[in-house]
Amino acid sequence: MNLRNMKRVQIIIFLCCCHIILFAQEYDHYSNVFNISRSSQTAFNKFVLVAPCPQTNEYQEVIDLNYSSYGKWKLRTIEENQNQYLEFDLYGNQLRAVSQNFSVAYTFTLSPKTISIDFSPLKNDDGSWKEMPAYDTTSRDYKDNTKRSGNIVVPKNKTIQVLSNQILAECNNNLLAYAEKCYEYIASNYKYLNPYTGIHPLSKILDAGGGDCGNLSSIYISLLRAKDIPARHVIAIMPNDTHIWAEFYIQDFGWVPVDVTFKNSNPHGNYFGRYNHKNMAVVQKGVAMTYNTSGCGSRDINLLQKYSYWFWYDTYAEIKINQKISAKKI
Repeated sequence: MNLRNMKRVQIIIFLCCCHIILFAQEYDHYSNVFNISRSSQTAFNKFVLVAPCPQTNEYQEVIDLNYSSYGKWKLRTIEENQNQYLEFDLYGNQLRAVSQNFSVAYTFTLSPKTISIDFSPLKNDDGSWKEMPAYDTTSRDYKDNTKRSGNIVVPKNKTIQVLSNQILAECNNNLLAYAEKCYEYIASNYKYLNPYTGIHPLSKILDAGGGDCGNLSSIYISLLRAKDIPARHVIAIMPNDTHIWAEFYIQDFGWVPVDVTFKNSNPHGNYFGRYNHKNMAVVQKGVAMTYNTSGCGSRDINLLQKYSYWFWYDTYAEIKINQKISAKKI
């Protein structure tokens, strides 16, 4: 083979490799199915189902959200924080016309992302943290994420206040060091308890000495908000499980993921500013939010990780819902 032909072969191989790399990105196709079973087909006059909805963000890219083919879903947005959710309504004759057992669903295709934050712009040459950049206290990110959120995030809880003052003093009043120290402190001093029991009031978590992922995150977020650092929950779903972690905001730098639960289970791991949960779909940020539905007006929901529903009947009847989340690689 002469030199010219060898070069042609090399170029072809190079282009083929580029093609493979370009299209080797991994996608997950999710299906979220709700099987609704009623004790009577005719007793009900209204049914409203609200489900979380993923969006494209720093954790993922949502390629195709399909809800129009699986029932009368409506896509809605919470104006305060731009979280999206799906609402399914059936009224009167519409509800009586469907079978006693029926199903609704929505699907989406998701490309997960990996986050590993470079903190070097925020650190001195010796590796110590610089001072926290000043916040724009008029911004929505600041206002919405430094206040109390129901009984879940309570910055002025007495235990939180004492603990936050103690940790900040150990950090010489450096807020960036404080954010990292709180993460380490919770992972070392609180236990992983009571999984799959939902999100609990902060006071009960502190009294119990810990909680599951969402509740450990509540402690962390409360500690940060106690020092006016914007922080919030990040809520995710997956086929056989759910997970919650926290993130906090640095002005002109962005949101930083922090997983105190993973640190608790793996003390030698680094989950401060890192995210690599390829099998999860983020569906919500924040807790204790107000949902304005067309079917039942304003409703406060502490955590919309799976679904919430309401129904009305003429004579006593019951509804049961079985949810199945599945995902496959494509």
